Amino acid sequence: MKIVQYLSVFCLLALSVGCKHDDEAEHHFDNKLYITSESVTSDLLIKNGVTTETRSIAMRLAMPAEQNIAVTFAARPELTAMYNLIYKDNAEALPAEYYALPETPAIIRAGEITGEEVPVEFVGIDRLDDQRRYVLPVSIASADGIDVLESRRTVYFLIKGAALINVVANISEMYFRVEFSGEAYDDMSFAPVVTVEALLRSNDWTGGRTNNDVISTVFGMENHFLIRIGDADRPANQLQVVCPDGSKWPAANTVDGLPTGEWVHIAIVYDTTTGERIYYRDGRVVASDMGAVRPLDITDNCNIGISYNGDRWLPGEISELRVWKCQRTAEQIASNPYRVSPDSENLVAYWKFNEGSGRTVYDVTGHGADLSGSREPKWVSVELPPIE
Repeated sequence: MKIVQYLSVFCLLALSVGCKHDDEAEHHFDNKLYITSESVTSDLLIKNGVTTETRSIAMRLAMPAEQNIAVTFAARPELTAMYNLIYKDNAEALPAEYYALPETPAIIRAGEITGEEVPVEFVGIDRLDDQRRYVLPVSIASADGIDVLESRRTVYFLIKGAALINVVANISEMYFRVEFSGEAYDDMSFAPVVTVEALLRSNDWTGGRTNNDVISTVFGMENHFLIRIGDADRPANQLQVVCPDGSKWPAANTVDGLPTGEWVHIAIVYDTTTGERIYYRDGRVVASDMGAVRPLDITDNCNIGISYNGDRWLPGEISELRVWKCQRTAEQIASNPYRVSPDSENLVAYWKFNEGSGRTVYDVTGHGADLSGSREPKWVSVELPPIE
């Protein structure tokens, strides 16, 4: 009898636990609607001449709809304070005259889990103050017969002034061939003076390469004039210039390596009229001597991101690569890391690497030294200098 009683109690407990689990499972799998778009859209920029932009909101259900579901959206400017608190920002609510939401509901049809994407129109945004940051919170206002997942009810559209640089190219494991032409070819075929500038960023200057002589190429021509980083005699993040006389300058371990995970501006001056070789980093001289003794010729087999072999690629991003036929002064280098005028005097070639798509990088001087990549680089959104 006791055994029977124990078995009866056990069965009741098992049934109870099973029912509890069933209830939890049923609750856990309740069908809910939620937004699948990024919580914050931050690529809306205040720029002259750009008056209208459109972004969209995507949504879905956990399970197929049993019937057609009409979904409406509404602006929620009162959530601006919440946005600032969560994302540690100082944005203000976007005024109503700068946006428009659809008046008709979006429909998720029976048997489907996704519906129409909802367009959000931004109008006249070029009139906004580009020194301020604006945010438009948009939430699911209603959904017929279905619950909404509260943590994914709202998205935020951030509108801000365009930075000087908004897109750069990651050129890891690829390269560009440089073809000077016309007057630019003449300037670089027997150049007594050259200044080369570039903005660079890498999270790891080895790029995952494990050999002992990791070399990353920035710009130039093997055995003539080559700006590169690393070598067998120095750390993988230490810059050197291979000069026409065969010298490697600066000497190994005489200058600090480049930082990781942050942008650094480099400039190399090579001036045979004065004998000066100068290496600037972020506008400050880190090495100089009087070793410039032979004019440069970099018109044949000049490259960006490769030299000697395909393993010497640049492991990271590049922007603002410029070639000048003059010695840029310390003040000029320090004051213009992010932008110069394409028609600047003595500017031979200027590649901004801000195209955002495709394999072509344009020489914005108009001198014709456009670049075609060995493949399409990875285009990366940035904000340089950072907008507070």
